[in-house]
Amino acid sequence: MKKLLVVLAVLFVTVSMFAATDYVIRDYAGNPGGVLNVGTLGDPKTFNIVWAQETSSTDMLDWIGYHETTGCFIGSDQGGMQTVPLLATDWWFSEDGKTAYFKLREGVLWSDGEPLTMEDVLFTFNDVMFVNEMTANGNASYMDANDELPVVEVVDENTISFAWTVPNVWGWKAVGATDILPKHALAEAVANGTLAEKWTVDQFTDVVGCGPYVPEEFVPGVYVKFVKNPLFWMKDSNGYQLPYLDEIIYTIVGDQNAELLKFEAGELDEIGPTAENFPRLAEKAEEMGWNTVVGGVALGSNFITFNFNAPDPVKSEWFRNADFRKAWVYALDRASIIETIYNGLGAPLYGPVSPSSGFYNPEIEEYGYKYSITRARLSLKKGGFSWKEDGTCVDANGNPVEFELLTNAGNTAREAIGAIMASAGEKLGIKVNFTPIDFNTVVSKLLEPSYESVIIGLTGSVDPGSGWNVYRIDGGLHMWNYPPEYSEAVSPEEYVLPDWEKRVDEIFREQTAAVVEEDRYNLFAEYQDIFADEQPLVFTIAQNYLLVYDNTLMLANDDPNPAAGAFWQREGIYWK
Repeated sequence: MKKLLVVLAVLFVTVSMFAATDYVIRDYAGNPGGVLNVGTLGDPKTFNIVWAQETSSTDMLDWIGYHETTGCFIGSDQGGMQTVPLLATDWWFSEDGKTAYFKLREGVLWSDGEPLTMEDVLFTFNDVMFVNEMTANGNASYMDANDELPVVEVVDENTISFAWTVPNVWGWKAVGATDILPKHALAEAVANGTLAEKWTVDQFTDVVGCGPYVPEEFVPGVYVKFVKNPLFWMKDSNGYQLPYLDEIIYTIVGDQNAELLKFEAGELDEIGPTAENFPRLAEKAEEMGWNTVVGGVALGSNFITFNFNAPDPVKSEWFRNADFRKAWVYALDRASIIETIYNGLGAPLYGPVSPSSGFYNPEIEEYGYKYSITRARLSLKKGGFSWKEDGTCVDANGNPVEFELLTNAGNTAREAIGAIMASAGEKLGIKVNFTPIDFNTVVSKLLEPSYESVIIGLTGSVDPGSGWNVYRIDGGLHMWNYPPEYSEAVSPEEYVLPDWEKRVDEIFREQTAAVVEEDRYNLFAEYQDIFADEQPLVFTIAQNYLLVYDNTLMLANDDPNPAAGAFWQREGIYWK
């Protein structure tokens, strides 16, 4: 095995592989056949992985092999760490830590029968991922601390290198997690600048992947169906070509209550229930033959985002005011929300990193953001707000404070938090016009950006570096303060970039070169401290990881948890 840079050894492990073969052998011994029925709240918006920004799309792409499942160099283990060889059979760093090497697996075929080659790898990075305008999130995740992209070189027939100007831990992770794209299927769209229009929902069956399933049918508002990929490149320990299941069917249920009823009726085989519904399912579990899982606090987050560049400049001034935002931190009774809405199955969040992450900074809890309407009013007063005789809250210019709050309809916890915010607003003399709407419409408004405030959530990982596209200024999901170059809706004359936001951007650049784990921890601790102090996103509650599923459904992940979820190594799922 090649020598690793010592300081990087704690971040990943290399794996010695067996002799070259067309198939990876997984240590499964399951039963082939059967159908898995799962639910989703809404229609996918796209099947194009480089432009998908919403879970309604990425959840579907997981089965085709995109979204860091089987179509990238390195996969994640059950703890969420990148240690599992996928399209790379081996990987290592140069002695100086500036160059990462990946050895491409031989014999992998795309679902249309074309071989996956080094040409696909070069195309993926040089023609797509490294070209800023080609993807929704841009190319920043591949840059080093000097804002330089790596120089890519084919070392030999099966080995490729990525060389940065300085050691780049996150760049290695980003390259390792990037989904390789089929050049033969996408080159024309890239060449003529129409990649964003490729593999739309109307082109569902055109999607080419190297995952365990291929798309077969999509009926908008009804279901999405995937069938077994006969060319998939993994076998089990008995020599059976994976995956085991013949079909995956996503029923589009519309909302969480409908999903619950379908699961209870046996129309769905698993559900990630809300904390509100979990006790109801747990009570029936033995009778119905269900397994129940209560894991640690989720790695994802729920929060309220206020648009610093709202269409109404008066409201933009409110939303840019840290004391205004802090008022809402105080106004949300998180302890009560956890008990009443989450049935005790959650934890309060005051920053962007989950307590389940090893990078969590517990010092942010010392800010003392406990529920208090009095403190909320004091925060507003400090921010220059006051009250008329009738109790209406007004800004320094006498404008009554009123704004629109959106969330995705069907998410009962977010709807409940929205109603609580509206109620808290009444106590503060602020009119909050709360409206749940379609999920994809919410996402569109966030990205344009054409919203005032939204309750939304993000998936997460054990490493905060994965959130670069949210917390870097040039990130595609920097939703509270998009720069003028991102959107025409943001006026350069009225754009304001605070110093603290610049520092967070610097942290996410500096952490890429921090090869000592303690240094990365300290950088992310500072970033959490900044967010706790400024509250650009008002974080709410993190639910415990919850899962209920048919006890005859055998998951490859024998310990479903926030890092790996239920469908880790989904090619190994089977019916008992």
